[in-house]
Amino acid sequence: MIGSGTFPLAYAQEGVPAPTIGPPAPPGLEPLGALSLDVAVRRAVEWNPSIEEAVARIGANEAEVRVARAGYYPTIRGGVGTQYDNRLRNTAWLPRPQLSVSQMIVDFGKVSSDVAAARAGVEVSRAQLLLAVDSLVRDTAQVVIEIQRHEALLTVADAQLESVLAINTLVQHRTRNGASTRSDAVQAEARVEAARVSVLEIRAQLERWRGVLGYLIGSKGPVALVRSQSPAWLDRVCEGPDPDWAQVPTVQEASARREEATARLRRSRADALPTLSLDAGAAADLRDPISTSSNYNFGLSLSSSLFQGGASRARRAGAEQSLRAAAAAVEASNLDAERALAEARQQIPSLRQRRASLETREAMMRETGKLYRLQYLEMGTRTLIDLLNAEQELHQVLFDGVNAEHDLRRLGIDCMFNKGEARDRFALSGMRVRGVTL
Repeated sequence: MIGSGTFPLAYAQEGVPAPTIGPPAPPGLEPLGALSLDVAVRRAVEWNPSIEEAVARIGANEAEVRVARAGYYPTIRGGVGTQYDNRLRNTAWLPRPQLSVSQMIVDFGKVSSDVAAARAGVEVSRAQLLLAVDSLVRDTAQVVIEIQRHEALLTVADAQLESVLAINTLVQHRTRNGASTRSDAVQAEARVEAARVSVLEIRAQLERWRGVLGYLIGSKGPVALVRSQSPAWLDRVCEGPDPDWAQVPTVQEASARREEATARLRRSRADALPTLSLDAGAAADLRDPISTSSNYNFGLSLSSSLFQGGASRARRAGAEQSLRAAAAAVEASNLDAERALAEARQQIPSLRQRRASLETREAMMRETGKLYRLQYLEMGTRTLIDLLNAEQELHQVLFDGVNAEHDLRRLGIDCMFNKGEARDRFALSGMRVRGVTL
């Protein structure tokens, strides 16, 4: 029913108990075991396989750094082979054990460029881990907000159903007494069915979102209970100065890829220069290792590729274009982050105004409902359709208010994500996840 005041008396005059109908009550004591937003986010980060994937990528790239650093150390090769040597007489094609050692002395940046590129690859994977965490935090938070939204909508829908059921009971009573027409009874029944459909639709969406949250946090089934409160910071997270964009994971990833491209360009240029190394080798005759047929050598070697069909020039040109693309990607990631934050911020004022307007309109509709009910029951100057429409409009205002409130919460999560503050807001910074510190 709409409002209170004189209307319980009107219901009593008709012999029908007055329902208690209104907006959802403010959250008080939460059900024991209800999942909070903070707990849901932490459970998702601790369990979700996407984080394991990102951590494994870091390990793979760290191994590439060790591979690149191995270029600073000697290379030792050994084996068995046969060869013809024109310096020796009476040689046969017999197996000869061979051993060679090579130590790079000067390579004009080849190995250091490989190491720098591999380290940049590690930074790329670390940025991808942070992005995976932030994305998972955002997705989990938004799913929790959708559950909160649909739980609040279900409360309003249940109240609407209870209200129209009460009106329907009243109308059926009046119809039996001859005070209302059969058409009024049919109209009331139709509104009851419409309210039931609304409840079923909202409940179906609520179960869907509960199932989604269960998959995100590793639950074996849908999450039954979620706390209705949101963190205090969520309402003001969009305010304040712009963040340090260099700390936003998407920008960090683009910057690391630029460093990787820079290192690969240095390597392509170093490939055109020679490499000075210290080489030693030995090949012995199995029948007589100390005979003159054994071969030992030691000395400096200066080597360079003289012709590769233009491959070196093509690699250098490709590296230059990759660096150019990576630099543009840094600018693009900055722009995308700034744009996304600006879009979220620009929607906040209008949604807050809408929420305030709906609160005012709710009070007006409650007063209108009181008057309509009085005029319908006692004065006969309003029809049942007027009363039902007023009831529907009130609950539509309540539905719109719930949606406006939770739209603001979603925008707060978007601002948090676009500012790169997800880990700080949920106290995840410094947390160790699968051996990696966030």
